Amino acid sequence: MSKFASFGSVVLLFILLSVVVVFGFFVFTPKVKAYRALNIELQQNSDDLATAEKEFDRHYADLQNLQDREKNIDIALHKHFDEERFETYLSQYFTSFTLRSIVSEKDEAFQTDILDVRAKIATPVEYYRFIDALNQFEWVVEVDGTLQFKGVKDGIDTHFTLKVYTKVQ
Repeated sequence: MSKFASFGSVVLLFILLSVVVVFGFFVFTPKVKAYRALNIELQQNSDDLATAEKEFDRHYADLQNLQDREKNIDIALHKHFDEERFETYLSQYFTSFTLRSIVSEKDEAFQTDILDVRAKIATPVEYYRFIDALNQFEWVVEVDGTLQFKGVKDGIDTHFTLKVYTKVQ
C-alpha cells in the first residue's frame, strides 16, 4: 500500500469518526437527554401515583369502617330496648349495681331511655372496660352527665347516667 493510500485511509477514518461524533453530539445526545427527562418525569409520576394510592387506600378503609359502623348503628337503633338483657350485660362489668329507669323520652324519630346506674367496681380499669364494651353493645348507648366515683373499703362506688337510643317504631 502506498503512502497516499494510507494517508487517504487515515483521512477517511478521521472523517468517518468526525461524522459519528457529530451525529452523536447533534442527534444522539438530545435523544438521550429527552429520554432521561422522560424517565425522571415517569419516576415522579410513579411516586405521585404511589402516594395517591396510599391516600386512597387510607380513605377507603375509613369509609368502609364508617359504613360498617353506620350499618351496625342502624341495626342497633331498630332493636327494641330490653332492660333485663341490659342488666345481664352490666353484671359482667360491675360487682354490684342498681339500674333505675328515670324517664323515656320520645320525639318524631327516636326514643331515648334515660337510666340511672349506681354500681360498684373493683378498679377504674373495670369501668373503662365497660365503656369500651358499650361501643360494641347491641344498642346505641351514651354515658351522659358527670361521672361520680367514690372510694370505699371494698372498691369504688360509681354513679352515672346512660341514654339508650332506639328508633320509634
